[in-house]
Amino acid sequence: MKSRASFAGAAVEVSDLGRSIAFHRLWLPTLGFHRVWASPGRVMWSRGYDHFVMRQASEGVSYGPGALWLAVSAESRTQVDEVYAVLKEAGTEILQPPTELDYFAPGYYSVAFRDPDGVPIEVAHRWEDLPDLSDAESVKVPGHGVTLGGYFFKPQAGKPPYPAVILLHGFAQNASHLAALARLTAANGYAALALSLRGWLGSEGESDQGLRQPLDVLAAIDWMAKRPLVDRERIALVGNSMGGQVALLTAAHRPPIRAVAAFHPPIDLAAWREANPFVRDYLDDLCGPEGLPVRSPIFRVAQIDVPVLLVHGDKDENVSVEQTETMAASLKNHGKEVETFIVPGATHYFTEQHNADARRKLFEFLRRHLGRS
Repeated sequence: MKSRASFAGAAVEVSDLGRSIAFHRLWLPTLGFHRVWASPGRVMWSRGYDHFVMRQASEGVSYGPGALWLAVSAESRTQVDEVYAVLKEAGTEILQPPTELDYFAPGYYSVAFRDPDGVPIEVAHRWEDLPDLSDAESVKVPGHGVTLGGYFFKPQAGKPPYPAVILLHGFAQNASHLAALARLTAANGYAALALSLRGWLGSEGESDQGLRQPLDVLAAIDWMAKRPLVDRERIALVGNSMGGQVALLTAAHRPPIRAVAAFHPPIDLAAWREANPFVRDYLDDLCGPEGLPVRSPIFRVAQIDVPVLLVHGDKDENVSVEQTETMAASLKNHGKEVETFIVPGATHYFTEQHNADARRKLFEFLRRHLGRS
């Protein structure tokens, strides 16, 4: 019998954030928590989609050091709504009516209130697995010692066997975030697999920022090649951010693919760590300095033998455009086939217009190297 989830997250105010980080680093990693985000006044630890936030207490406020915000799990959105209705009827102070907060976890939906002593409490429901999509087949794909979840989209044009594309998401996302691009890919005549990387919704294991995840994608390529509709000689990888990094690392294993496209990928993790202080703690806790090179596609350029498309915004504040420029220069120096598409004014999070421009370039690239059915 599956045990009920009880803990969704918590936030605590602390008097000295640096001291508290040092203390909690002694025990949180033992339970599988890693620092995944930080700013000058707060830090977030995560174990999958369980979150633990520490915030620097401000002077002169009523909820100083030790103040706690606790989030507990509900089994459905209906339960969240029921809790809200009961407490509202009782005259409870409602801090937040039922609201979607999917930056915490996929499908996160919660109500927040204060108990009689003023303690803030949140009741939250979040997806336990990838939701069903009416226009896609939900699939389970064998990875490297784990099972991965995803969606298979059948082509909307042409005749089998179809060229195919495997789509990989960025950090803190999952296969559901790839649905729009997967639909567009299928509409262009390609079989599309939107895949959740290990550690993210629908997939087993723990996210590792490109250590074992490329081995999972190798297994997914083999799975895709065996699909009856797919032309096993015409498969490509497309990844976004961390997914782009994983796609490039996978290509370095020389799998049977025709091309790889990466949108704003980190390619030299040591340089990324230096340039972006907000990922420093995350990388330090996850892999340490010794674990950065093996996760860095820049050191695998010589092994990448397929055409590469690199897409990046020139205003990217998360992964600097210099990462793509460095990768492109190294690929060219090694005699590899590479194209870059720098999107003017784009940050790490593309607007609709930026996405339209980048996807136009992507499908031009795929047509040249995969053709159509």
